[in-house]
Amino acid sequence: MVVPPVGRSLGPVGTSIYATQAVQGFAIADYNDHPAGYVQQWNLNIQRNLPWNFFVSAAYVGSKGTHLSLYDSEIDQIGDNFLASAATQCAAQLASTPGLKRCDSTGVTLLQSVANPFYDNVAGVAYALSGPTTLKGQLDRPFPQYTSLRLAGQGNYDSTYHSLQLTVERRFASAGSLLVAYTNSKLISDADTLTNWLEAATGSIQDFNNLRGERSLSSQDVSQRLVISYVLDLPFGRGKRYLSGFDGAMDKVVSGWGIDGVTTFQKGFPLVFTNGNSNFTTGLGAGSRPNRVPGCNTSRPAGVSSLNEFFNTACFVSPADFTFGDESRTDPNLRGPGVNNFDFALFKRTQFGPDNKLGLEFRSEFFNMFNRTQFAPPNTSVGSSTFGQITSVFPGTNPRLIQFGLKFLF
Repeated sequence: MVVPPVGRSLGPVGTSIYATQAVQGFAIADYNDHPAGYVQQWNLNIQRNLPWNFFVSAAYVGSKGTHLSLYDSEIDQIGDNFLASAATQCAAQLASTPGLKRCDSTGVTLLQSVANPFYDNVAGVAYALSGPTTLKGQLDRPFPQYTSLRLAGQGNYDSTYHSLQLTVERRFASAGSLLVAYTNSKLISDADTLTNWLEAATGSIQDFNNLRGERSLSSQDVSQRLVISYVLDLPFGRGKRYLSGFDGAMDKVVSGWGIDGVTTFQKGFPLVFTNGNSNFTTGLGAGSRPNRVPGCNTSRPAGVSSLNEFFNTACFVSPADFTFGDESRTDPNLRGPGVNNFDFALFKRTQFGPDNKLGLEFRSEFFNMFNRTQFAPPNTSVGSSTFGQITSVFPGTNPRLIQFGLKFLF
């Protein structure tokens, strides 16, 4: 029985679909069955003033996201039972045919070419798919007239966040403060973002029929982050601890100096591995991730530059045809390069004129003061010629930037 294309029978869906036009795949917003997403948040905070003007805060912060619209839901993926049957057929064909490296249509039913039931032989028009023939596996999909059918922002995904947040602040009587903030956290989810095409690297769904298997660290997880920020007037000049005996022009030279800055240390994001070698699952609505070799040490081989092999690439291999890889959506142990950045400023304030009502402030600012390169994650696509290599810097990373400013106050 021929299943006719959906066409516009579902009403307006945001995409024009006509029965006379061959449509390959599209996404719709099914607002009639769209659970509302929500986030629950909780925290416990203990604060304490300590001697010598120290203030300490320790907090547990958690949240849970439910029915989040983090990723489109593919509802046209072939059933896992079809893939399991094809994997068995493929393994049998390879075992019985010495020298054969890839299974083909002679041994796997899903790869057999069959007539396209949506093709009009009289008019010579494909009302769905393309051409007079298609693969048997295509016709076994829930909506065989399409190569992809996604529900946009359906709200099928969840997240959990736990963190320990420590803050220490020291205020100086002579003017200035020091703030140290440390966060140890874990963000777990089964998808990451609705706009994954905007992100540097996000974990993609491998099996839409088993979303429980997609639960892992989020690709946006930052396990540890330390930020040190400070503003301090230097103790030189009139009324200060050092060089307080100068008057006149000499006092103008030694007084009014200060520094401020922000120092950031941060762990890298979890690595996201994909399988760049075709194993037939991606052509049937699913994704593909690699297998991890059991017992393999993923640490970078000794004597090898981190740019050339950031991790042990031998630990990851493509899965067998029609099977899913056992690598999680994001790797639980391997992370990309972290952040190690220093921003610093030196300033000088000078007051002059009647009753010191006029002033000049000169600032010299150094962004990425030590000119450290923030590298992007390595290539994590198994089968790529640059697999494991770092070939670019993180988007938005700037080299050392020095700027000067002069402000007149009146």
